[in-house]
Amino acid sequence: MPRAAWGAALALAAAAPGCQKVIAVDLNNANPQMVTEAVVTDRPGPYAVTLSMSGDYFTPSLYFPPVTHAFVSITDDAGERDTLKEVAAGTYLTSALHGVPGRTYALRVIASGKEYDAVSTMPARVPIDTLVALHSRESDGDQVYNVYVVFKDPPAPGNFYRMNLRTNVQISQDSIDGRRYHLYNDRLTNGNEAAVRIRLRRFFSPGDTLWVDLLSIDKASYDYFNTLDNILTSDRSPTSLAPANPNTNLTNGSLGYFSACAMDSKLIVLH
Repeated sequence: MPRAAWGAALALAAAAPGCQKVIAVDLNNANPQMVTEAVVTDRPGPYAVTLSMSGDYFTPSLYFPPVTHAFVSITDDAGERDTLKEVAAGTYLTSALHGVPGRTYALRVIASGKEYDAVSTMPARVPIDTLVALHSRESDGDQVYNVYVVFKDPPAPGNFYRMNLRTNVQISQDSIDGRRYHLYNDRLTNGNEAAVRIRLRRFFSPGDTLWVDLLSIDKASYDYFNTLDNILTSDRSPTSLAPANPNTNLTNGSLGYFSACAMDSKLIVLH
């Protein structure tokens, strides 16, 4: 799961030919913001919530200070409540909660005197029917696998998906499709069979294994990952600071996301 600490303000200045106009731009450092990453699935727990603080625009860093000693709880609309325990700096785990499709979950975080809330409804689990891997070679000789994730979209409209890949191969993210998040919605294929292609660009060989997780997510989670992916791939650099923040379902200015999702997984061995 991603560190979502990419908050920053975009400063723009322009000078038209033939004009001499001074534009004063305030370049104050961006105030650190809470970054929340929280997921509940229909798999057995515990489920994790991670809390950290964002950096500022002028000091790029991959270290985000953890938020410790926070109060974190998750409740559902069936009356189940779990107060999470901090097991490492900024990492909080559930102890009794179990995700159930169809239930709505509410996250509550209190840290440094501020409260942050989010709500997410877990969709029904959609099973993967099959995984198909087709092998070919590029003109430069590189091996390429096109993996198709085949599943039947439910008849009701408004279904959203994220595909997570796990493999035995030590690779960079750009070796898989050049994208960081594989997302799909049923806007054009509602109620029909879907075959989503994931292109393995290089470094894969016959005998390598690939796990594909199909996560059924709600629209808020889809919007978060969709906007985050657009930001992170805008200049193909994972360490660049974004001029905007991805959409979030969290309140009170927190970055990040809270997602209740149902998951199906399937393994394929490349040939």
